[in-house]
Amino acid sequence: MRILVSGAAGFIGSHVVQKLVAAHHTVIAIGRPPKGPRESAHRVADLAIDSLDPLLEGCEAIVHCAARAAPWGERALFWRDNVLATERLLDAARRAGTVRRFVQISTPSIYFRYRDQENIAEVFTPPKRWPTHYAETKWTAECRVRDAPTLGPIILRPRAVFGPGDRAIVPRVLAAVQRGALILPNGGKAWIDITYVDNVVSAVEQALIADRRFEGKAFNITNGEPLQVRDMLTKLFAALRIRVRFRSTPISLALMAARASEAVAKLRAGRPEPRLTTYGVGLLGYTQTLSLEAARTCLNYSPMVTINQGLEQYARWWSHQ
Repeated sequence: MRILVSGAAGFIGSHVVQKLVAAHHTVIAIGRPPKGPRESAHRVADLAIDSLDPLLEGCEAIVHCAARAAPWGERALFWRDNVLATERLLDAARRAGTVRRFVQISTPSIYFRYRDQENIAEVFTPPKRWPTHYAETKWTAECRVRDAPTLGPIILRPRAVFGPGDRAIVPRVLAAVQRGALILPNGGKAWIDITYVDNVVSAVEQALIADRRFEGKAFNITNGEPLQVRDMLTKLFAALRIRVRFRSTPISLALMAARASEAVAKLRAGRPEPRLTTYGVGLLGYTQTLSLEAARTCLNYSPMVTINQGLEQYARWWSHQ
């Protein structure tokens, strides 16, 4: 197939491009300029303002990975990059007339609540108040995609993706470690799901060829190996050969400290992201595990790389950075 991949300079997008090219698809890789000296073969494009029609000429499928993903920031920027950009890409796909499958990379962050949740299925009712602008705008983008039935939409919600090239999850954890002992709400007893990036790419491949009966549906994607937060971090630091001290704190105190940190950040010039956010505390302090039943049944999804294997591969990559 001729496939356009957005967000090709990003973590998930770059892995998707590599796998699709290796599978002999013709890939149009677009994204923003890469940060730093890394070389990239993707075409530079801003989905919110640039002309997209020439890029979609002859494309049969789109894998939309591009997004602004962060627990902090201005709502207008999230709306621009996550909603407006998706709307423009959908419009261009309709005009192209050749696109028959639109795979949207969404997020299980939409499920987040300040309470424990286990085995969450894809059926979803939006909350009255969103925990982050990221979650709100990714859900809105999902709705836009679902409203484009002629494009054969399939929505994937991968949870806490890690692997070589990760510039979000593990780096944030390592930055916290560098500031001293790692503080874990409730001692890290909460259960969470994580996902190795190659498993997400496998889900994308399955979504591209999924039966039309499943168009318009969303699917949770994880490794299917829930871990307690402390155990997960212990495995990570062991793989990286880093010694870390854990400190437990009641989640109520951690949330109180996070609210104070956010209040101070809002008073500072530029409103920089605080070191501690309520959302970040909640992710580590509350159980959130996802059901894979729909992905296994409808997409024939089966994680090929275990968490232990993924951590070993990530550690090898990290040691050369």
